[in-house]
Amino acid sequence: MSQDEFTQKAEEWDSNPERQRIADEFAAEVEKAVDFMPESEVLDFGCGTGLVGLRFGKRVKTLYALDTSEAMLGMLGAKLENEDFGNVQVIPKTLHEADFPAESLDAIFTSMAMHHVEGLPEVLELMAKLLKKSGKLVIGELLPEDGSFHGDNIVPFNGFEPDYLAGLVCEAGFSSVQHHEHGIYNKPDKEGVMHQYATFILVGEK
Repeated sequence: MSQDEFTQKAEEWDSNPERQRIADEFAAEVEKAVDFMPESEVLDFGCGTGLVGLRFGKRVKTLYALDTSEAMLGMLGAKLENEDFGNVQVIPKTLHEADFPAESLDAIFTSMAMHHVEGLPEVLELMAKLLKKSGKLVIGELLPEDGSFHGDNIVPFNGFEPDYLAGLVCEAGFSSVQHHEHGIYNKPDKEGVMHQYATFILVGEK
């Protein structure tokens, strides 16, 4: 999805009940995989407006909210001005630009963002480098779809075969990787016809 597309969608992003449901269900999967502690340093990769990550802000030492969309981060910033979500540090950069120290993060979670990532193997390798020993990576993603999910927008991946993504995660340096089918994302195409897109959860441990 282009930056312009996010700009058009940012203001109404949180008002979509289907996005809220997907965020709630993914957050429940993150809860199962990650032990949030008061000293934890965690990263919400592709955080958008913070639908997933902000709920964990007060439970950790630092929640890093990383995204490259100024429009989405503008909506996130408005939330942070109006409510205390804990120690949230907004990072308007790519992961490579963010310059985290090696082995500084306890967990990374990311919902519906990896299919936007160019150079995915390198990004996964960097994630492995940034996580502490036994740190967790939790990914929520689409199973392969026909390209209609993003309409006219071209993205690097029209979903993933779970075993393919698991292979990339293993090659990146994670010692344990598991995945399971998760649910359905209901979304209309550009003509307004409703489609059902299957999703899955992948959890990697360094």
